[in-house]
Amino acid sequence: MNSTAINYEKFTVNGSININSVDVDLANNSMGHFSADEYGESNGNIDVKGVNLISDSHGSATKVLFADSSYADTVTYSGASHAYSTIYKYNVGYNPDDGFFTFVRSSGSMNPSDNFNPSVLTTPVSAQSGAYSTQMQTFNYAFQHADNFMSLPIFERIALKESGRYAMTGSAGIYSPLLTRIENAGYWVKPYVSFENIPLKNGPKVNTIAYGSLIGFDSSIKPVKYGFDRVLTGYIGYNGASQNYSGVDTYQNGGLLGGTVTLYRGNFFNATTLSAGASLGESHTMYGKDNFTMLLAGIGNKLGYNFEFKDGKYIIQPSMLMSYTFVNTFDYTNSAGVHIDSDPLHAIQLTPGVKFIMNTKNGWQPYVGINMVWNILNKNKVTANDVRLPEMSIKPYVQYGLGVQKRIKDKFLAFGQAMVSNGGRNGVSLSFGLRWFIGK
Repeated sequence: MNSTAINYEKFTVNGSININSVDVDLANNSMGHFSADEYGESNGNIDVKGVNLISDSHGSATKVLFADSSYADTVTYSGASHAYSTIYKYNVGYNPDDGFFTFVRSSGSMNPSDNFNPSVLTTPVSAQSGAYSTQMQTFNYAFQHADNFMSLPIFERIALKESGRYAMTGSAGIYSPLLTRIENAGYWVKPYVSFENIPLKNGPKVNTIAYGSLIGFDSSIKPVKYGFDRVLTGYIGYNGASQNYSGVDTYQNGGLLGGTVTLYRGNFFNATTLSAGASLGESHTMYGKDNFTMLLAGIGNKLGYNFEFKDGKYIIQPSMLMSYTFVNTFDYTNSAGVHIDSDPLHAIQLTPGVKFIMNTKNGWQPYVGINMVWNILNKNKVTANDVRLPEMSIKPYVQYGLGVQKRIKDKFLAFGQAMVSNGGRNGVSLSFGLRWFIGK
């Protein structure tokens, strides 16, 4: 039933009339209805099973006439308690006393995203739980050389740099089963996957899966100025992600490249990484399929220090990771005809953490880690047909978990890690990898 009136000379409801859907033009306060020059006595029933909103109201609440007072009490509404326009979500109600439908934009929720059609939230949701989270995974895994090398005691690291073959303890010279080629150049690969739900601040709760793989090359360790040693790393990566929220399914696939400079001096290390990439996104909403493109880039810096006990058998390693992320979603028009305009996302993340590392005699290196993650300045302006959408962000969260690395013969190093997140992100991240050394 369209949004105009159906006119009769005389209208009487004697039987049952079922109307599957009525078009509602909120902007003009009109909807499909029956009208007549004369109304008879009605004892039947008109059941409206649904409404189709073809425009948005100018205010937060709108009343639209459906039934004349002579038969208003014969009308019932059996449809959903809410309805969507292309941008907003409305609570729907019918009053049999006056024949008016009422459409209220406010959902009564403290979460502003509940007032909007989920189909227009794709950009802010994908920027936060998709592209931004992917960039965070890159920062977590781009410091591979420091993660491997700084798990060794200082005696091992000094001996490796000086002799390249043997590690000395404080009491005797023994052959080390640990990373005797870590000072050499080498390749590494690190696949990862995470399964999480992210209750976005000012946004929906998003179920997300992120996955990908980084492939990198580390140079050999070289002495530089002021007593530092340096390693240069280059890496490329594939990344993918999927998000599900409020009936919307979104997928992203993309790639990135980056480089890392790692500096060592004694028990101190500092690593800085730069990366840039792009991602193609696809969302499936109630209106069809939307396609969008995202550009992402960032810089991260991780520094830390080793406190060793019992000649390095036990190591406590506090660290600090600081990062900046840029995510730009290019403007597009979705399948409902709504123009989505997005300003770039600028985000800063602060992640203090600590590792507890154990070096065993047989070469196994297990560790336990815990991090606290704060996201600041991580909001971006997104509009749908010039309507400002909620600015979403990821709340602080804690990460904790364990990992292990182990030499395999004389050429390879295998490693794996499992981290659990609670708070602004809830779930588990799994990663594993292999490093193989080149040279004699």
